[in-house]
Amino acid sequence: YFWRNLAIFGEIMTWQYIAGFFDGEGSIVTKRDGYALMISQTNEEVLNNIKNYTGVGNVYPITKRKEHWKDAWVYCVTDYHGTAKVLKGMLPHLVVKKKLAQKAIVQVNILLRERNKILQKHRFRQNEAIKLRKKGLTFRAIGKILSIDFGYARRLILDIRKQNGIWCP
Repeated sequence: YFWRNLAIFGEIMTWQYIAGFFDGEGSIVTKRDGYALMISQTNEEVLNNIKNYTGVGNVYPITKRKEHWKDAWVYCVTDYHGTAKVLKGMLPHLVVKKKLAQKAIVQVNILLRERNKILQKHRFRQNEAIKLRKKGLTFRAIGKILSIDFGYARRLILDIRKQNGIWCP
């Protein structure tokens, strides 16, 4: 009955509640390229409420390994921004997983900075490639000027045009 009220009275869901739930049922999983957050539970509704409150992640069904087991679901947050957001929201309220969360936040922030540098470099190259293409240069010439493969120069230009709804061979 309490879980049904939780959906109706959204103010019950707080970072404190999520942190307590995560301390007991959740895990911080080390991935090859970062971290993921997971909470397993037999009550799908509470996981969806957490997902809705945080605004990130997804809820997936877990396959039963034994027939007599209850249905179960897992709330997963796998992207850098979502992981950072949820960890930062829970951090002041965590007890059991506080040190691990602090370590994960540091690593995720490093990964986010690296990713932003790559995206900035990509956007710079994209803008330069478009300027050069407007001047009438070939993809090969653009590639030489920007020190990139001509196929990559072509994709940079075509990707931005596709995003803007402009078709160009």
